[in-house]
Amino acid sequence: MQRVFFTRFFSYMEEISRLGSIRRAAEVLNVSASAIDKQLLRAEEELGVPLFERHPRGVRLTSAGELLMYRMRAWQKDMRAAAFEIEELKGLRRGEVRIAVPQEAVTSFLPQALSGFLRENPRIFTSVRVAESDRVRQMVIAGEADFGLTFSPRPLPGVSVLRELPFRVLALMPEDGRKSVSLDRFFSRPVLVPDATSHLRDVLDIAAARAGVELAPVMTSNSLELLRQLVREGCGHGVIAVCPDAFEGAGAGLAALPLRGAALPDLTMALISPRDSSSALASVLAKRHFELFIDALKG
Repeated sequence: MQRVFFTRFFSYMEEISRLGSIRRAAEVLNVSASAIDKQLLRAEEELGVPLFERHPRGVRLTSAGELLMYRMRAWQKDMRAAAFEIEELKGLRRGEVRIAVPQEAVTSFLPQALSGFLRENPRIFTSVRVAESDRVRQMVIAGEADFGLTFSPRPLPGVSVLRELPFRVLALMPEDGRKSVSLDRFFSRPVLVPDATSHLRDVLDIAAARAGVELAPVMTSNSLELLRQLVREGCGHGVIAVCPDAFEGAGAGLAALPLRGAALPDLTMALISPRDSSSALASVLAKRHFELFIDALKG
């Protein structure tokens, strides 16, 4: 059916199904009953099935008619949502986007990715929740976040992976002019490590096991920022996960150095979104921005 015919016919079907009579629907719509009946017959001919059962006392939707009405109502709802989002795009309304990220992504990568989006979309309210990677995935599945970043190991059931980006694990040490550090030297000093909520802890445990070194941290914490500050204070060595092409340095007084002789496992960040769900315009714009940002880094 043509779109204009479809829209007009939808209003006819709604009134006919509500009133149970073509004649009464014609009176309400101020259209001749014969005109409505002709359009109904035309639609049934094009679809190849009857849409109404005709009885002496009126008409009633068939199963095919019920299905068509359901689909047409969904189409109308989608059109209203599209009109709403177009108003958002024109700046007539404010959008909102919710992002969930792990702590490991906050250093350098997230500020760079977010800054461009915030500058380009000043009317969209953006909220960022920091959580452990496994929790990020659950938040996306539960609808608590529009999309997220995670370092959770594959597979990732329940979500769609939009992009992936390799991260590198580096030793975090006070600045002393070195360009790299051996694993032996790294473990010769007190080690400040993330707790089990961070995948960085898994990387350190694996590196120590492969090197035959017993990992005996002097402190653990779920705050990577606290550990970074304690490394700056000279309390020991730590680790940091960075995207090489987005890393701007560990900060004043600190150095992020490659670990020599360390067979570190890969760490991959994934941009994830809910599977099989519609998204508001603000979320679509934000996800697309992150996709292009990651593509640019990889390209």
